[in-house]
Amino acid sequence: MTEDLASRSVPAPARSPGTVAFTDPGGVTSALRWSAPELTAGLAWSALTRTFAAEAAGLLGDQVKLHVNGEPVVDQSVWPTTDADAAGPAAWLDRQHTFGPDDDRFVYARAVQEHDRTLFRTVVELLAPHLWRLGLPPGHVEVEVFHGAYRNTPGGIHREGCTNLHLVLAGRKSMHFWRGTDWVPAGTTVREDVEPESELPEEYLPDLDRRSVADHGHALTATTGGGFFWRSGIWHVGETHEPSVALNIASYTRTLDVGAKLLPLWGDRLHGEVPADWLADYREHVRSTGDDAAVLARLTALGMRPAPPDAPGAVPRSVRRESSAPVLWSPAGPGRLTVAALGHAADFADGPATRGWLATVLTDRPAAREVPQECGRLARWLCAQRILEPVPEASSDRIPEAIPDPMEAS
Repeated sequence: MTEDLASRSVPAPARSPGTVAFTDPGGVTSALRWSAPELTAGLAWSALTRTFAAEAAGLLGDQVKLHVNGEPVVDQSVWPTTDADAAGPAAWLDRQHTFGPDDDRFVYARAVQEHDRTLFRTVVELLAPHLWRLGLPPGHVEVEVFHGAYRNTPGGIHREGCTNLHLVLAGRKSMHFWRGTDWVPAGTTVREDVEPESELPEEYLPDLDRRSVADHGHALTATTGGGFFWRSGIWHVGETHEPSVALNIASYTRTLDVGAKLLPLWGDRLHGEVPADWLADYREHVRSTGDDAAVLARLTALGMRPAPPDAPGAVPRSVRRESSAPVLWSPAGPGRLTVAALGHAADFADGPATRGWLATVLTDRPAAREVPQECGRLARWLCAQRILEPVPEASSDRIPEAIPDPMEAS
């Protein structure tokens, strides 16, 4: 990749919902096609550099990797951490002279969704429509970004306890897959490891050349707009054919069993009031010790640690739906309603007016809706989450003056 990515990270003025299409929806592996205008190589690379910068500043640990010609690079002065580096891999390579564009390099960061609100929201919107079929994992979910030009993922053929949705944002790469263990030659070294966050088991075959066992598996190749899906316990290794950027959504099942049972939704989509018995099942499924608000928040983030919301603005007079991300609610006691969206939750006054307005404003058709005074605080909060956006009054192109927030004093 020789171009900078800054110009490709600017989202289109009008948002379009993303889509993912599986070639083999029921398979343990599948090629896929995806589309999401805001999810660009530039956006993913920028989130990666923020993660590297946070680790270099001592705010994180064990969330980034940089390997050059098979060796880890621990000198943080050459990591992609600066504002200039965020312009793209070419800008970063030009900035440092320890290695160059012709070297075999692997750049990786995990949990990048915490560092970019747009990326986090876009991933939730992409993944949520498939949960009725895929189910919800018991473990955490995180977004990883891969960049590089490498013959094999460092560590070689490996498997983890997570399902994966791997999207190629730029370049061309392949993923090689194997199922089971019958194909592993006798005497092959197996290195056991653990996933850093929850210490779930992982296995690596560091000395096994993938070419020697290629006939026992299969490979899929993708370019920009394509990708791969595979379930927990599937052995795999990545290979790039040119400098590439890819984003992976890893959903941890806590097992290497390819048939790991995931929790199905109560309906055909993740939206609306959550039945109390289903919420109890979800709490047990993810082993949560938090209150209902925390469980609802986790559910709307699909198990991810979320990016921070925007700072609350004024209470709008009129709003329309901006994001297709799930919005959920549950009674929080007499006269109170917990509402959750994009990993955050808050309590509001309950009642027919609140529920009726929620049902109206959250329809799939993004029409402008007036904000009743009793729903002002809720509208303001949903705008801070980027679920809703303020719109001008119909008679004017300007943003209307804010109405008072009746809950502001509290």
